[in-house]
Amino acid sequence: MKTFGTIMKIVAALAVIAGIVYVIATYGDKIVAWARGLWSRYGWGCCCGDDCCCDCDDVQADALDFEA
Repeated sequence: MKTFGTIMKIVAALAVIAGIVYVIATYGDKIVAWARGLWSRYGWGCCCGDDCCCDCDDVQADALDFEA
């Protein structure tokens, strides 16, 4: 029975990892857009690649494109 319990723990861990990978693959762009919106909303700056002086409205407009 101890072996069965160990195998079930491994299967459960693999299921959790598969779920995390699925969520990131499915909603990754929305998560990034949300994080950028939070980052710029609280005045920590808006960095678009190497240029940190960009217009944050462009980033938020791009985020809205993903929602459609």
